[in-house]
Amino acid sequence: MKILISLFLLFFLNACSHQNAFSEFSMDEEQKRSITSLKRSKITQGKNTVGAFNALYLNNIYPKLYNGNEYFYIYMYLKKEQPLTQNNENNNTLHITLNGNPPLELEKLNPKNRFSHLSASKNKWNQYYLVSFDAAGETLTLNLENNQFDSASLKYQKDEQ
Repeated sequence: MKILISLFLLFFLNACSHQNAFSEFSMDEEQKRSITSLKRSKITQGKNTVGAFNALYLNNIYPKLYNGNEYFYIYMYLKKEQPLTQNNENNNTLHITLNGNPPLELEKLNPKNRFSHLSASKNKWNQYYLVSFDAAGETLTLNLENNQFDSASLKYQKDEQ
């Protein structure tokens, strides 16, 4: 009799549940596109990892808003924090290039910014930037470099989306 009551309760409670753990998990179209656009690289110094470099190609995520030039949402972590600079005149500075060319604009962002929802990584230790470059070809190579560590590269193909 106890087994019959237990089975009845189990069936009754299970039948009342129309949701599961994934019912509340939803993503908008931009978040879905950001998953395929996210590229990551370790920042190394010899055999040691000294940071992480992440970028989202915004032209693929927001094609109506970001077009013409190349736009990236960049976030990175360095054990010894260094600001990202727009040019590489001084080899001691941390700079970024796209296909060897410096950025047109570089905007430092707060950890909570208009692109935060596109990334799972939101913390005060990362540095966040919106970077734009002149329009480039179909293959995009984003390089982060200075003379203190090995360069970190992220490669994008425009027709990936």
